[in-house]
Parts: sequence; structure tokens; C-alpha cells
Amino acid sequence: MKEVWLTTAYFGPISYYRVIPGAGILHLEACENYEKQSWRNRCRILAANGVMELSIPVLKGRSQNQPIRDIRIDYHQDWQKLHYKSIESAYRHSPFYEFLIDDLSGFWSRKEEFLFDYNLKITETLLGLLKNQIQVCLTDRFFEPGHYGEMDFRYRIHPKKKESTGETPVPYHQVFSDRFGFVPDLSILDWIFNSFRT
Repeated sequence: MKEVWLTTAYFGPISYYRVIPGAGILHLEACENYEKQSWRNRCRILAANGVMELSIPVLKGRSQNQPIRDIRIDYHQDWQKLHYKSIESAYRHSPFYEFLIDDLSGFWSRKEEFLFDYNLKITETLLGLLKNQIQVCLTDRFFEPGHYGEMDFRYRIHPKKKESTGETPVPYHQVFSDRFGFVPDLSILDWIFNSFRT
């Protein structure tokens, strides 16, 4: 049975979800230390003024030595409202926004304490929407990058790495493509709102 290894991600990029089909087990890295400026607490969408980065603020999570399972979400600022309004503004005219938003809107009102738990629920919901029957497992110990071989994408899919999976992006219609052309590897939200197929 094919297996794939990934880190946790906040509405991860399309490349993150492209490595999952065909695998029977998805192993989510639960024993690493938190990594700043990664997909763990941010995503990118395409808005009217171009690519927009949405980031979840975290409490005492700026240390690279803090376990990912211990990272708490900071609710002192109303980032959920900002994210929801930004996503609504960017995608309300996309073909599948009205069809899918009810399945996702709760994530911008739910108050999860830990980032890992929040992302896990998002990932499970997205896999359900994508009708992917993959089994999700959490790692119980940490191994260095590459330990699991070619299906170890934990540190290959990263905002600062352009060609992390070796796959060529497949263009699809985007709401603002008339302004910016095709922008690859945005959040999975961009793909599902623009090109979702049941």
C-alpha cells in the first residue's frame, strides 16, 4: 500500500494535495518542532490585488524548538474574521464558492486551542470533500527529512521552495486570471472554489 508523509498545513497548497491521490495512508508529522514561515500556519490565495498571504497568529510559537503539538493559536486579534472576509472577497464569484462554503465556513468561527488540531480537522474535511478515502495517521516519533524515501514530502513542500514535488502545475481557471495570468500552487481553496469536481 502506497504511503505518503506530510506536515500539518493550514489549507495547504495544491502541491500538498496532489501527492495524496493513490496513497492508502497519509502520515501527518506530529513529532516535529514548529517551523516558522511554513504552511503550518499560513496559506496563499489570489485576491483582486494579487497573491495574498493569510497567517494564523500563534502564542509563544515563534521558537523553532517548540513541539508542533504544543503550538497554541492566538485569538487576541480577530484573524478569523479577516481570513473569512478575504476568502469571501477573493472567491465569492468563483464557480463553486456557494456550493462549498458552508462546509468550510465553520473553520473561521471555531476556536481550537492548538494549531495542530485545527489543521487536522481542516485536512480531514478537505479529504472528505475531495472524496479521498485515505487513512490519516499521526507519526509517533520524529525522523530526519528523507527518512521515508521518495514519498517523504514533509520538508519538500514549503513556501520557499519552488519545485518541491517535481510535478508541473496544471493550469485551471482562476477568478483573477485576466489580471495576473495563471498563478500556480496557491491554497487548495483556490482550486476547489474554481475547479471543484464531485
